[in-house]
Amino acid sequence: MSLSFHIPWYIFIFAVIFLAALTVFVYRYTVPPVSSGKRIFLTALRSLALALLLFAIIEPLFRYSYSSNVPPTVAVLVDNSLSMTLTDAVGNREQQLRSLLADPLLKKFSSDANVRYFTFSPSFHALNSASRDSLYLTGATTDIASALGQLREQALPHLRAVILLSDGDYNDGANPLYEAERLPVPLFTVGIGDSSEQKDVAIEKIAANSIAYVQSSVPVDVTVKVSGFQNVRTTASLMEDGKQVARQILEFGNSAGNGSVVEYPLHFSFTPATAGVKKYTVQIVPLSGEVTEKNNARSFLVKVLKNKMQVTVVASAPSADVAAVMQELHADQNIESQLFLQQTNGTLHNLTTTKDFSSALSSTECLILIGMPGHATPVSTLQEINNAVTARSLPVFFISSRTIDVQKLGQWNSFVPFLVNRNVPSPSQQDEQQVLPAIAPQMQSHILVQAGNSAGESPQGGFQNVLGKLPPVFSSYGVFAAKPEALVLATMKIQGVTLNNPLIVSRNVLRMKSFAVLGYGIWRWKLLAGASPETENFFDDWFPAVVRWLVTREDNKRVQVVPSKEIFSQGEPIDFLGQVYNESYQPIENADLRVAVKSAAGQGQFEAVLHSLGGGRYEGGLEMLPEGDYSYVASAHVNGAEIGKDEGRFSVGEQSIEFSDTKMNKTLLQQIAAASGGAYADASRFDQLLRVVQSRPAMKPEAQATTSEFELWNKPWLLSLIVLLFGVEWFVRKRSGML
Repeated sequence: MSLSFHIPWYIFIFAVIFLAALTVFVYRYTVPPVSSGKRIFLTALRSLALALLLFAIIEPLFRYSYSSNVPPTVAVLVDNSLSMTLTDAVGNREQQLRSLLADPLLKKFSSDANVRYFTFSPSFHALNSASRDSLYLTGATTDIASALGQLREQALPHLRAVILLSDGDYNDGANPLYEAERLPVPLFTVGIGDSSEQKDVAIEKIAANSIAYVQSSVPVDVTVKVSGFQNVRTTASLMEDGKQVARQILEFGNSAGNGSVVEYPLHFSFTPATAGVKKYTVQIVPLSGEVTEKNNARSFLVKVLKNKMQVTVVASAPSADVAAVMQELHADQNIESQLFLQQTNGTLHNLTTTKDFSSALSSTECLILIGMPGHATPVSTLQEINNAVTARSLPVFFISSRTIDVQKLGQWNSFVPFLVNRNVPSPSQQDEQQVLPAIAPQMQSHILVQAGNSAGESPQGGFQNVLGKLPPVFSSYGVFAAKPEALVLATMKIQGVTLNNPLIVSRNVLRMKSFAVLGYGIWRWKLLAGASPETENFFDDWFPAVVRWLVTREDNKRVQVVPSKEIFSQGEPIDFLGQVYNESYQPIENADLRVAVKSAAGQGQFEAVLHSLGGGRYEGGLEMLPEGDYSYVASAHVNGAEIGKDEGRFSVGEQSIEFSDTKMNKTLLQQIAAASGGAYADASRFDQLLRVVQSRPAMKPEAQATTSEFELWNKPWLLSLIVLLFGVEWFVRKRSGML
């Protein structure tokens, strides 16, 4: 303890003595004279009041130091995902988890350490002791890396160890090994479940088109993963909105037994009879002894359109790009294509049918321009194409070439997504460069960047997945610039240097879509890329996907609401995204936008209120819903008046990604424990692991010195006491009639 002043203490003592002496001198004689006892009392009051006033003026500071033992902090991360509800050869994982949390040694450990509990799945939350017995285990995914990262960001005081209770089946986020290495304390992992392959039949992936046409056959490729079964058979069915449309017998031979995992391919096809959004489900009849039946079905939605897509290709000259494009269009059963090739005199000749160019423009749904316009292209053709595109909001797919006429191209400025730099020579007069696409970070998740991803594969597909593995194409530097309202999906990379020059550009304004590849030689993405297993299917996926995006019309409704997914996994929140516009299609930010959700199976009705994000955009949602199909109706009101509605459907899937891999990932849990300097233990050895954690030198209580400071001069009670003393003195003097 110590008391300090802003002046030396002896000056304070001298001042107090001086003030006391002065007070004695003042009260030596009084008018009128009073008794000696009253004079002594008044002298004491004033001396004390002046001493306290001086005490406050010199700002005294009182310091008090003490030491205490601070217990170490231990964070316990609890896996709250759906996979923790499985029952395998070791037992029920949920029961094991609850048993670990109720372990007497853990409770005793909590008396010696500050144990903090957290749950994680896709999200990370603190778990207090009162809610520890009410774990719901409903997480749709498992993101271990995010949980470790958020724990590190919390910077818990005196954190000495982390204990992770999980089956290790992470299926979301980054690899947790990296986050484990960054932890400042060791991570001790506890594996819950059986690490051997379980007896199971699961639908691993489905490859199917998202758009189909009435009376057109649609193929569906299914991969079934089987383990623990041999010499048995079951039935696989393809259902359309609950009605069976195809059926196959699955026979599992000897190869799927003895703990091995075997993949079986299935091939279905269906022919939709009516247009609309259809839900298709692949179901496999469960076998006796499966660890779970929740992965025996998987659904997907298909938008069925009335007719095949009509696509017209116009090229200024024969080229390998024209051949690659036509080959791709002919291979798609949902596309009817026709090719017009420009002759040396500028006329367009139909190489596929007898239809003339004007008739083709009036009926086509997408126009693909390759190397157009050329030097021989007449003004009448330029004007005819411009009128057709403008009048019908016709989507355009533009592919450049070395022979393009940039001066004539300027006449199509109203619908292409780029501007022509007229201060540079045409591509034919420039040195061509070999370029690769460089995807901007903000465009990596764009649908047209991901378009080159085969259905059912990793979400990081498309250009982003094969970037650097595609062969280069050709382009001329500085000819084109993107329009301000266009999206630059990829720029040019030359010899490892990324430039700002656009290579792939898209535009979607006023219901008019356009897409441009500002290079040529894209046939290399089909033929040369086919030599590598990593890129052989890229062009076959990417090109038709871009054409479908162009052809798909967006409704110009004033109210547009869509779910963030068409099919949600079990336990996922249901998120909606909305847009609201006025009569002039200007965004409205103060609308009351509500979504009424109804279960097709009569499981109830729900309502979501969407909140404004600004710019006419809205978002909101519901907590997890039971499995099944749902329809929704969204309505927007402004000042009590309804301005529009939208409707749609979605599904809560029968299978969650949490049931895709049913074994405990012991290897991963061991690796992340070793990466952080911790240790791994099976759930049956949890007590031994706790003793290892307790025995670490860092787990001893830490002596901590604490110093408290009190500014005595700033305390209200001191000022009150000074005022009281002066007040009592004044009162006594007044009653005594003293001057």
